[in-house]
Amino acid sequence: MPLSNEDSLRLNVLLAQKVSAIRIDEGKLIVYALTQKGEAKIQLNPTSRNDKYVKEVKDFLSTKALGAPGGFPMFISSWNRMGDVRHSSLDKLLLLGEEEAVAAVVNNKNITADIAKSAWWAVQSAENARSMLANEVVAQSEIGAELANFLIEFLPFEEEPLNMLISARLVLQEGLISDEEVLKLWKKGKSKNTLYVSFLDIRADQLPEPAEEHSQYHEICAKLSELVESENPYAVALCKLFSAQGQTFLKTAEASFKRPPNYDVVGALIESIRKYVFVVQPEAGQTLQQYELGLNLQGEPQTQIEEIALLVKTFFTEENDIDCSDKLQEIKAAVPELSSELQALLFLSRTPQTVLAPSIATSTAVGSLMRKKLKPVLDPILMNLRLLQG
Repeated sequence: MPLSNEDSLRLNVLLAQKVSAIRIDEGKLIVYALTQKGEAKIQLNPTSRNDKYVKEVKDFLSTKALGAPGGFPMFISSWNRMGDVRHSSLDKLLLLGEEEAVAAVVNNKNITADIAKSAWWAVQSAENARSMLANEVVAQSEIGAELANFLIEFLPFEEEPLNMLISARLVLQEGLISDEEVLKLWKKGKSKNTLYVSFLDIRADQLPEPAEEHSQYHEICAKLSELVESENPYAVALCKLFSAQGQTFLKTAEASFKRPPNYDVVGALIESIRKYVFVVQPEAGQTLQQYELGLNLQGEPQTQIEEIALLVKTFFTEENDIDCSDKLQEIKAAVPELSSELQALLFLSRTPQTVLAPSIATSTAVGSLMRKKLKPVLDPILMNLRLLQG
């Protein structure tokens, strides 16, 4: 059945204006539009069953916006979610009254701040807010703070730990929330330490409630001053980790291992640690790319934590037949008393999240059962985190 004459006329008049976005309340049969003059609405007068009539309305909108009926074709929705919609079509998709079309817009890398504002009016959801805040242009615009505040308010209702981690990671971008909100989010981490991982990712050197520096901080940094000046990566990393912020990072990382809810969060935590302590200095014939990606000498993902520990220990044995870099030889000679700390630095720098792979392949456990299964992997990481703390 075609649209009623009244609805056809009112929709035509509506679309003759400058309309930025349309949404449809299918339950109440109301079409809402965001125009230059503000929000407008049309109460529909169906001439057929409600669901069929709403489809007619969407076909009408699609014809006006895209030149063809059919609304937002579902068979291409997955492609559009990956950002394949052309920039010139983004604003038109917001005129379809389709949530899938809005999802395509918010996931597009070419989204502008104005289009983001219209898309947010059309459909407000945590998923859409995360998608848009991942875009630097949107995050730095006026709408960025609104999206961040929405995600903060939604956090208590977020059931998926990884989504919670990503939301917190996004709102912690510089300039989105106030210092007071940052501190509130930090304090929530005491009961939901998944949030700590977000801080380790985004604000590694700006963590609230800083710990005291390592007891040997000044002594060691004075001894390593020449190596730091010559940019020896091990000397730079040790001084950073012995500083107050470095100690805060290590203590927070250790605390984050107490109750991780699932493998996703554990993997993200391991990568946060690796990124912070990372020393861009391959040894043992590794290429730089292999080392940066956490691959073994065969170019495969490193899955055995015992192999990492053995390799690191080999660098510090007298019978070592593996070529060490000159930089590592320098730091070993400068602070032989820090052999354990240097090994801890190398171990954490070389341990990627792929060490979880054997456990993930054989178990879908979460919570305490997962933590018990991961004990052989997590214990060495925790031991090395503690070795670097004064």
